[in-house]
Amino acid sequence: MIPWEFVDLIEVDPARRVKLNIEHERLAQLHPSDIADILEDLAPAEREAILTSLDEEVAAEALEEVEPKLQKSMVEGLTSEVAAGIVEEMDPSAAADLLAELPGSRSEAILEEMDPEERQEVEELLEFREDSAAGRMTTAYVAVPQTATVADGIQALRDFEGDIESITEIYLVDEGEILKGVVPLARIVLAKPETRLDVLAEPQFISTEADAHQQQVAELFDKYNLRALPVLNEEGKLVGVVEADHVISFLRQGR
Repeated sequence: MIPWEFVDLIEVDPARRVKLNIEHERLAQLHPSDIADILEDLAPAEREAILTSLDEEVAAEALEEVEPKLQKSMVEGLTSEVAAGIVEEMDPSAAADLLAELPGSRSEAILEEMDPEERQEVEELLEFREDSAAGRMTTAYVAVPQTATVADGIQALRDFEGDIESITEIYLVDEGEILKGVVPLARIVLAKPETRLDVLAEPQFISTEADAHQQQVAELFDKYNLRALPVLNEEGKLVGVVEADHVISFLRQGR
């Protein structure tokens, strides 16, 4: 349902179509899923007009909620520069999934327009199989040394440049990036600043290998009621995190 204040009747053709007449500030007030619903009901030219008028971060959040096939269609209608600006703001795993669906030349053109740091993250994810844990993971997570305190963890959260709402745990790693512990955010909130995070860590944590099949990942989420699942390479280094919404997305696509 679209609130009537976001709709304006105009007569641009004999069919008296209903056309959205939304200022950027008002559209940004909608939930990304609602914006996605609006985009899915528009003609291609109108979708492009809406996407290019939005703040890149808002456009990215909305695009992540659109069905994969339609995502591809929307991005193909944008210039490489505009598409790159939006893709940069997407979750790295979502961005990699999207670019993997595009023709190679188109994907490369968008990557070339992206900032080096974001491009490297996405390119690394593109190397993994889409149906593997690594193919479903994000590289946007919060990790701190295993000797860190609660105060250090809170500062790391403040410095985090990704979607902070997606963070449910902080990961403890040693000097070699080997995963040593997982600390739920709820325990950090209740602890004193000087408390060491390893004291608050789960006594046992569940992880998965990077090449594990996505079905195995889904089974781990179901069995252990996980909110997030750290992904490790062959050496035990933390390379990414699979979040619950990534698993939900995979399950929905499998229907």
